[in-house]
Amino acid sequence: MKVIALVGCPNVGKSTLFNRLTKTRDALVADFPGLTRDRKYGRALYDGREYIVIDTGGIAEDAEQPSDLTSRMTGQALQAIAESDLVLFMVDAKAGLMPGDLQVAAHIRKSGKPCAVVANKIDGLNQDVAGTDFYALGLGEVHQIAAAHGRGINVLLEDVIAPVLREEGPLDSDLPEVEEEPEDDLNFDVDVSKLYDSDDSDAAADAGSEYVETDDDLDDAEDLEEDAEKPEAHRSPFAKEPSAWEQGFDFLDNVPLDKTGGGFDWHEFREKQRADVQKRLGRGDAEEIAAADAAAQAEAAKSSEAVPFADLPVKFALIGKPNVGKSTLTNRLLGEERVVVADLPGTTRDSIYIPLERDGKRYIVIDTAGVRRRRKINLAIEKFSVVKTLKAIEDCNVAILVIDAREGISDQDLSLLSFIIDSGRSLVIAVNKWDGLTQEYKEELRQELDRRLGFVDFARVHFISALHGTGVGNLFDSIDEAYLSATKRHSSALLNRILAAAVQEHEPPVSGGRRIKLKYAHAGGYNPPRIVIHGNKVSKMPDAYRRYLINCYRKSLKIMGTPVILELREGSNPYADEKPAQKRLTQSQLRQQRRDAETQRRYERAARRQEKAKAKVIAQGRKQGAVLPRGGKAKAKAKNRK
Repeated sequence: MKVIALVGCPNVGKSTLFNRLTKTRDALVADFPGLTRDRKYGRALYDGREYIVIDTGGIAEDAEQPSDLTSRMTGQALQAIAESDLVLFMVDAKAGLMPGDLQVAAHIRKSGKPCAVVANKIDGLNQDVAGTDFYALGLGEVHQIAAAHGRGINVLLEDVIAPVLREEGPLDSDLPEVEEEPEDDLNFDVDVSKLYDSDDSDAAADAGSEYVETDDDLDDAEDLEEDAEKPEAHRSPFAKEPSAWEQGFDFLDNVPLDKTGGGFDWHEFREKQRADVQKRLGRGDAEEIAAADAAAQAEAAKSSEAVPFADLPVKFALIGKPNVGKSTLTNRLLGEERVVVADLPGTTRDSIYIPLERDGKRYIVIDTAGVRRRRKINLAIEKFSVVKTLKAIEDCNVAILVIDAREGISDQDLSLLSFIIDSGRSLVIAVNKWDGLTQEYKEELRQELDRRLGFVDFARVHFISALHGTGVGNLFDSIDEAYLSATKRHSSALLNRILAAAVQEHEPPVSGGRRIKLKYAHAGGYNPPRIVIHGNKVSKMPDAYRRYLINCYRKSLKIMGTPVILELREGSNPYADEKPAQKRLTQSQLRQQRRDAETQRRYERAARRQEKAKAKVIAQGRKQGAVLPRGGKAKAKAKNRK
């Protein structure tokens, strides 16, 4: 696979072109120099062929950053040039030829790699004049592009990158178009001469035009008997021995080659089944039966202990505050100066994914930017770095929290630890800069870790020195252990047995006068392990009993380095809509119901008395000949008084 490196001075658009070629947003882009510091790899595809693009930092002196950091960034760019098959030397068309461009051109000439000059930022400039200054570099043709808007990218791919890719083979556009003829699945054209013996080829040719066999010859035995009376040239090939006609039809996939049905001997299979049944009934050799059972159990155990996703690399990310030694630890794990390291907080600004192979196992190391408190983040680019770090936590399988031993554990470390646990990632804690500390301070730090990290007792804690390599190799054992615990499969029978033993040892508490009932458990997911428990009134389960169940599962299943998620589910009543649920009322509730009923009866008696009085007044008024208006109850009473 071809490798293409993007080099140049700071702020010429290398990361923008990297994102344009890879069709991603992996590289951080901002309008100020010195953003990219480490070399970043990406996969790109053009015309059916893949290639690798390397984004590098600027090669130039910068007065705003330390000279040591600048020299390390230049070393990263030179390493990318050495690994590449083609160098794209990017320059700024608006700024023109700068002294730093001459310095970069000198490095490229020393490497002897093929180079193409790419003049970026030509938007708004006269294309006939833009980039003409760079012919003075003596590196050949200058290609004009505008990476931010995509102008000139196709021409760059066709004229510069495509010839390099053709060195491995033709591209898809170079291959001639092949017109596929429609296949006829119902093609029954068969050479009749193949159905006969080689000696009768002439007769078979004549027979092909004079006599036509029907399908009845395949199924009807009487037709087969009549074939014997026909002339030999007109005789059906199916009347011969099976070996003769089977060889004639060997081009058909659905026709068996022997009498046992395509090579499978059903008779032998049934005989083995009968022999196995006899052994199970005690008629065979007991030692053979025991050996067969042991082999079956060993095979089952071997299949159950198989590591899932064994063909995928384990991704682990280094998380922590700025300047705790994450990049130094990355270089120590890789055994090379892969990322830029400086005694300056915030050196790493992007998440770098680096493949690693150790003892036949594949890993991907993710070096992330340090995360500070929110109130201390002022620059916009640092906000994007924090977002990249949080995304790396969700993308990795195992998160390694790096803590500075000389500063102790801080609230920011606990905040990062909380985010890792909430994301469900496996956890390994590495206390860096352990060298040079007094024994008394080490004991105090151990006690502080036990006190403040008691809620993550499932995580392994390593005391290391990334600068000198002390204890760094032991991290891989904890990474493998945490990843295996997070992805290992467990049967429902095993989970139910653990649940029954836990309930028998300590029953669930009582809630609302009735005890919480746990019915059964099963696996609900992995990475992290998720255990689903069904029961009654599980929503009332206290957190203490939930932690008790998690610890039981963790101890029984030997889960280490990963959180265990316990999900409780309560079944719904299928008759809730058909029949109201019966409620048991207390004595005070029953007395209140009787008082309410008595009050309702009093109101009803008072209303009936009022109705009777009203009817009596109306009857007397009619008897006296008085005219009562509608609703004039008060007027009628006043008239009667007179």
